Amino acid sequence: MDKGSAIGLMLLIVAITGGILSSNAPLISYINMPSIFIVVVGTFGAVMIAYRLHVFFEALFNISKAFKGPPTDPLNTIEIVVDMADVSRKGGFLALESVEVDDPFIMKARNLLIDGHDADTIDIALRKDIMLTKQRNDSSVKVLNSFTETAPSMGMVGTLIGLVAMLLNMDDPKTIGKSMSVALLTTLYGALLAFGITGPLARKLSERSAEITLQQSIVRDGFARIINGENPKAIHEFLQSYVHEKRRRPHLNNTRLEADSQSSSTGAKQSV
Repeated sequence: MDKGSAIGLMLLIVAITGGILSSNAPLISYINMPSIFIVVVGTFGAVMIAYRLHVFFEALFNISKAFKGPPTDPLNTIEIVVDMADVSRKGGFLALESVEVDDPFIMKARNLLIDGHDADTIDIALRKDIMLTKQRNDSSVKVLNSFTETAPSMGMVGTLIGLVAMLLNMDDPKTIGKSMSVALLTTLYGALLAFGITGPLARKLSERSAEITLQQSIVRDGFARIINGENPKAIHEFLQSYVHEKRRRPHLNNTRLEADSQSSSTGAKQSV
């Protein structure tokens, strides 16, 4: 689970609850079902009008991704691609069939290579997949941004409804407070839904989309160099440019060689 999303949600709940309790008002007084109905149902309905149903529900389904960790670590992706480069260089492209892969995008790149497609065909296929994936993710972000734009407006609609009800019943003082609560709480709910929930979720999904695009770009560029038969070490050094310099790892083969040389020198000293 993504720690940032979980901690942020907890802080939001604590801040709202703490603010209400510190005002010496009962918590139940901030719960108004007509206001919730106007804002939530009204916002869902308005946003649903703007998009195809499958796009709308896909966006709602993708909300869960905001509470998950990154789809993959770019460093691990680099290691997988470099290992596959090493296997293909020693045993040819067909030797990649023996490499177990869980990631669908890496699997697609590997299968295209094993099937004998040329470099241009593989590059075009992978670029198209990256573009379509980004478009789908961007559609989900747009839906959530529409929630952010619509919720305050529905809050204003609820406010006007409450004010109209209040003005129509000015002769009955008992109804004024109830009508005003609907008017004010709908504004509160609209702002909370937009700026406390859907807005941050849209930005988090946009971040997830960028992480997926980065991972797929690493695979695409790595396989382009595997096809050209480049040295795995050179491929590793090139792909490290995708990672911040503070997180970069040395090439695994170099690490093993250094470890072997250290163990050999240690053994020699012991034997002396």
